[in-house]
Amino acid sequence: IYNMKVWILQTGEPIHSDKGNPRPQRGINLSDTLIAKGHKVILWTSAFSHSGKYHRSLKYKVIKINSNLEIRLIPSSGYNKHVGLARLVDHFQLGWNLKKVLKNEKDKPDIVFIGYPPIETAAVMSKWLLKKNIPAILDFIDLWPSMYVEAFPKIFHPLARIIFEPYFYLSKRTVKDVTAVTSTAPAFLKWVLNFAKKDLGKFDKVFRLTSPQGKVSHDELVLANEWWILKGLEKNKPVIFFVGTFMSVYDFKPVVAAAKKLKNVQFVLCGDGYYLNSVKKLMKNLNNVLFPGWIDRPKIVSLANRSIASLAPYKNIDNYTINIPNKIVDALILGLPILSPLRGEVENMIKKYQVGFTYDEKNDLSTCIQTLIKDKKIQEQLSRNVKKLYNSEYEFNKVYNEMVDHLEEISKNYKSKIK
Repeated sequence: IYNMKVWILQTGEPIHSDKGNPRPQRGINLSDTLIAKGHKVILWTSAFSHSGKYHRSLKYKVIKINSNLEIRLIPSSGYNKHVGLARLVDHFQLGWNLKKVLKNEKDKPDIVFIGYPPIETAAVMSKWLLKKNIPAILDFIDLWPSMYVEAFPKIFHPLARIIFEPYFYLSKRTVKDVTAVTSTAPAFLKWVLNFAKKDLGKFDKVFRLTSPQGKVSHDELVLANEWWILKGLEKNKPVIFFVGTFMSVYDFKPVVAAAKKLKNVQFVLCGDGYYLNSVKKLMKNLNNVLFPGWIDRPKIVSLANRSIASLAPYKNIDNYTINIPNKIVDALILGLPILSPLRGEVENMIKKYQVGFTYDEKNDLSTCIQTLIKDKKIQEQLSRNVKKLYNSEYEFNKVYNEMVDHLEEISKNYKSKIK
């Protein structure tokens, strides 16, 4: 048995010690799989919760979860909005404080898994590891700093590119400093390596974004079904749904047009977030659109059981066209056909595996929905294809076991070189 001491740096996600029942992401999932395979984990993260927008601690803090898992909280100022100057300041502080802590660090891990973004912490950690001759994996989830530039109107892109040049430099250097780069889709990995002018290495690999299917008990489902009836969900009408945080990356205008055309279809848009009120304004006076707020897992499963398709209304920006984003994976987990306007990787996946429809101005959302309503066989076939694709490429245990195997292989390879 090969036992490793693994560090994971993942700052924008929920952690084991968070209150409530946060949805596990890359950091928790990888930690748990590593521990189950006999490895020890130290999870480095921000003392400020990105999703909850609160401080877990105001100073550096170490939390011992058990003998195999320790969490280290790095302090920073925090921020209220996903996009803005306050977040840039927070990330600068986070990187600076991580650098200060690492100066006195005597511990030497066997390998480190670095979640990217943010840029600053990834750059600080990778540089420290390079000096110590410790292998590192850089796991790309978002296209920072390119997304900073995308946030500006097109006319200001050249100026924004100049302003954010230090971030571009740091990002490229970080990619070059690490042992391997991983990402969530082939086009995404290719983009990262092209961006940093780095050749594909033998340890550079794709690991899909995924989540466990999650068991929901019969009693929980019964209660959830009753809750939906009280919320006004009608049994005999087809349902199209969205579950997520309402952010600027989504375009709900085609959904409005479809809801106006298809009065017999119920559109259920679940979640909260900064842009929820503006989406509600778009949908005002539409009786067939429901906003139930944030919902838990049993309610999601209950809703999926009543629905004919899942919405992923992303805007066509690079971060999503070269990726397979979260909402797509969620639909795969629930076994539902996908409705999305995304080009690139998602459109290719929809065509190749026959798992839904890509809508646009020619083939609008209402046309795609009507196809599903008119022919139940098409809907059932698409659902079967979705389940098959999840099991072959996105199944949770398969993905995370392969990730752990990958970390073991790199660590062993590194140790044999040193010897």
